[in-house]
Amino acid sequence: MKTFFHLFLYLLLAALGFSCSNFFEVESKAYLDIEKNRLDTPNDSVYSVFGLLSGMQDIGPVCVLLGELQADLMDLTPNADADLKELNEHRASVDNPYLKATGFYRIINDCNYMIQHMDTVTGDKALLQDYAAAVAIRAWTYLQMSKIYGPVPYFDHCILNAEEALTADFPKMSPAELLPMLIAQVQDILHIPRPFRRMNSIPVGKMIPGNEFLLGECYLWLNDYENAALWYKRAIEKDNYRFVCNNSFTIAYEDDGSIVQSWYQIFENSDYAHTYENNASIIYDKNYGKSNSLRSLYFGKEGSNKIKPSSAIIEDWIAQPLGTTNLELKKLGDRRGLTNAWRFDKEAPENTIRPLINKFASDSIEVNIIIERAAIYHLRYAEAINRTGRPGLALQMINKGPRPLYLNDSTLVKRQELAGKPEIVDFDHAAYATSMGIRGRVDLEPYTFDAALPTLEDSVLFVEDKILQEAALELAFEGHRWFDLVRVAQRRPNPAAFLSGMVCRKFEASIDPLFPFEASADKATVKAAIESAGFFLPLPE
Repeated sequence: MKTFFHLFLYLLLAALGFSCSNFFEVESKAYLDIEKNRLDTPNDSVYSVFGLLSGMQDIGPVCVLLGELQADLMDLTPNADADLKELNEHRASVDNPYLKATGFYRIINDCNYMIQHMDTVTGDKALLQDYAAAVAIRAWTYLQMSKIYGPVPYFDHCILNAEEALTADFPKMSPAELLPMLIAQVQDILHIPRPFRRMNSIPVGKMIPGNEFLLGECYLWLNDYENAALWYKRAIEKDNYRFVCNNSFTIAYEDDGSIVQSWYQIFENSDYAHTYENNASIIYDKNYGKSNSLRSLYFGKEGSNKIKPSSAIIEDWIAQPLGTTNLELKKLGDRRGLTNAWRFDKEAPENTIRPLINKFASDSIEVNIIIERAAIYHLRYAEAINRTGRPGLALQMINKGPRPLYLNDSTLVKRQELAGKPEIVDFDHAAYATSMGIRGRVDLEPYTFDAALPTLEDSVLFVEDKILQEAALELAFEGHRWFDLVRVAQRRPNPAAFLSGMVCRKFEASIDPLFPFEASADKATVKAAIESAGFFLPLPE
């Protein structure tokens, strides 16, 4: 059986940077004969895609750590090693193992091989879906690299021999140069559905990033807000992510409430979660030998975890005003935090909270890394539509959702915000019929405009801050926070000060007796490091 894995019996990618002398490290000067290793059978195709998904399993935890530990929601325990401390304090050296780009370029090289050599014509185009999967995964991988490193070397063919690997001189492309190329590549496969096969009951297609989401992300990073809003909205509507919830803090996925799950079950590997909430995840399964390395970092038994939620995010969750009139429930604050970020420690003094990241961390089951889910679509759409000059509409997406009851209220959404560009502001779709918004479905009071805001620009900035706040509460620890902060910082007058002000919240000791947190690093030192480091991590040379 010819499988794509044979490639790496001959060539080991170790992409450490742009320098052509060590861009790749190889263990053999052998090469593959392309003509004898064409991907023209279903077995070739299946195993090739599995190879790509295996690569995503390897880099997924790194993407999460780099997306969270540099920001304000995730902090370290005394068990953390020096490499994690470097990331947490914005002083990472090029030798830090978390910065190695090896895994990213291994995926890209695999994708290039598939794209170049997969037979997409014969057999009634049976392999076309797997070809499209390779295009989407390559675009997603390059997008992650551009967010982490900024300018990155780009190549679109497969390196098959040691000579080329050692002498290659690939151009470094900035995000502004790279992302339009990714957009064009994804546009070419929009009409091709993801693979329908299942593996051990897991839908393989749900492990492949969605095209609409990829386009929305690329356009948002390019500050093309109208196109970003359009593609996030199409992502919501394509699979009918209805995004509703009942007042018992459970998600009702059918209008009649016949399918009901708790909010926490969003993160479980169930058909309901895949169908109604999670469009793409990096799925781990102990039967296939891959474990999520975040599990031990987040959840270590008997206090051995190296990573914890910051005091800043816990205090933010507790400070949220619940919409309920039940005073006992109001004391809980935002129940997303209660479920996912702390536990009352029975062995500690009464009412002491032990900070522990429960989201994606279990002592009994494998946990997945969600790439895209309904809440991300809504939050990103709100961010994009706000920047088109529609802050009322953006705020409504966060509060109660774009139902006619709210959109027709001119005190909430001004009439001019629903005019022009009809597709990006048309909510006549089943996906919105019962939508309750980000805050609505978790029973939190809606955000309201500050009456003192004098201009549209002031309103846009106010809403952007609220979207950032809500994204922190909803998406904590999922790998988005640092990149969200960087993206917004680039729009502000003093990006470095904005970033340092947000991140350094976690380096303040807590004064709440329920949270005996001490600062994990010196705030002033980290502030200076952030303001001198820039937006991106160093790509090892």
